[in-house]
Amino acid sequence: MYRHIIVGRGLIGSAAARHLSAWQDGVAVIGPDEPASRQSHDGVFASHYDEGRLTRIYDPEPEWSITAARSIVRYPEIETESGIAFFTPTGFLMILGSEDPDIKPTVALARENGGNTTVIGANEMRELYPFLSLPDDCAGIRETGTAGHISPRALVAAQTRVAEKQGAEIIRTTVTGIDVQSSHVTVTTGDGRTLQAERVLVATGGYTTAMKLLPRPLATTVYARTVLLVRVTESAAAALETMPTVIDRFAGSYVLPPIRYPDGQLYAKIGIGTEADAKLTTTDDLAAWFKSAGSERNRVELTDVFESLIPVLKNCPDRHTDSCVTTFSKSGLPYIDYVAGDRLAVAICGNGKGAKGSDDWGYAAARLLEGGDWDHPVPRFKLKAVFA
Repeated sequence: MYRHIIVGRGLIGSAAARHLSAWQDGVAVIGPDEPASRQSHDGVFASHYDEGRLTRIYDPEPEWSITAARSIVRYPEIETESGIAFFTPTGFLMILGSEDPDIKPTVALARENGGNTTVIGANEMRELYPFLSLPDDCAGIRETGTAGHISPRALVAAQTRVAEKQGAEIIRTTVTGIDVQSSHVTVTTGDGRTLQAERVLVATGGYTTAMKLLPRPLATTVYARTVLLVRVTESAAAALETMPTVIDRFAGSYVLPPIRYPDGQLYAKIGIGTEADAKLTTTDDLAAWFKSAGSERNRVELTDVFESLIPVLKNCPDRHTDSCVTTFSKSGLPYIDYVAGDRLAVAICGNGKGAKGSDDWGYAAARLLEGGDWDHPVPRFKLKAVFA
């Protein structure tokens, strides 16, 4: 019997495995590798099959800012211990109205948590980032050093490698059932194994409700999201050499600078998400969405945004969309809580911005399973699971 089984090897699950295996033995983490082909794959998917996510300490919500700060300070340690690089400190820029009331309190919060965060005007933004097309009545919140982008694919690989070095067993398959009993939890896998553990953590993101892994469903909403990838030409890449990660509050979108993808090409990535996006509730819904190219409506919206904000990308005609999902909670924070006595717990719901602080959310989940004193800055009651 294992001491702990973590079901789900995504950003939070792999982080929990790394932390927990550093403190205790008897840890296993279950989750399949990325499929070689999406179209022929008949199992589960994950949104971390990508090369670009924003990371920064700046966030208007204190819980997200502090967990990002605590994660970012650990990035060098994880990279060194795993031998896998995943963080690129290109910096971050939030574009918003010059009179926006959020500017002062959010910048103060980021600085309090260690962010090198400043406010700049439209003219200074044009000098620093001449490739941006900006209105006169805008301001920028800029963060350097602690901000940029991470490869979620590489971060999961790094967390997994360190956990394995620390003695965790990596079981590369899916879980089809979980049975909570008085003295232990039984986990059934897709390859026919039956495993037992004293405690189990479910960190399966958008698949948690669809796969019916819990005794009762949680109050979550899983949105189908579309991203647009623009293959950047050599001349455009030169023009965008100093580009940070960007959130444009006017358009409600985010843009990542040119990032090299597995096909060897550089792509700038833009995403946007609204409550008008489709909601996914079944495994068939999820599989069909992950195998699709995303939403045509979103493709048009995203094209308009990036061509307006970064005109040089108009000269980059090779573009394609991709699909991912985001899982939202009722609270706006992850659910990290027991859902069946003190045997079965969850750590789910990145709420569209979980990547940057995923290591620290994994730390919180590991602390919960370990059973020691709660030493996380976000109080446990704020992470309480809400049932549907």
